[in-house]
Amino acid sequence: TSLMVEMMKFSGKNSTEYSDNKISLYSAQLGKCGITEIEFQCLEDIHCHHKIPKCKGGTDKYSNLVLILEPIHKLIHTTNKDIIAKYLEALRLKKSQLDKVNAYRQLAGLESIA
Repeated sequence: TSLMVEMMKFSGKNSTEYSDNKISLYSAQLGKCGITEIEFQCLEDIHCHHKIPKCKGGTDKYSNLVLILEPIHKLIHTTNKDIIAKYLEALRLKKSQLDKVNAYRQLAGLESIA
């Protein structure tokens, strides 16, 4: 709950809807990454990913957001094959986890990772 309290204190320049949904997601995801299910240890671990990017018409609605770890977020967005390989080696994702990453990459208009 201490991380949730920190999240409530820090909203930055984000919309109220985004900030409120981020806190709700933290609770719904039991304080864990939406892909790896690793528990968040600090505020910096928590990255809020827009499933459909805002530049492609996505919103700050609850259903369009998921909380994930920073390296997962980078893996979703990068197109550099060397960086993808580095994160895949470090994260050692299961097939089901990689499938989720690829689903989010496709929603962002990016190629799936083999």
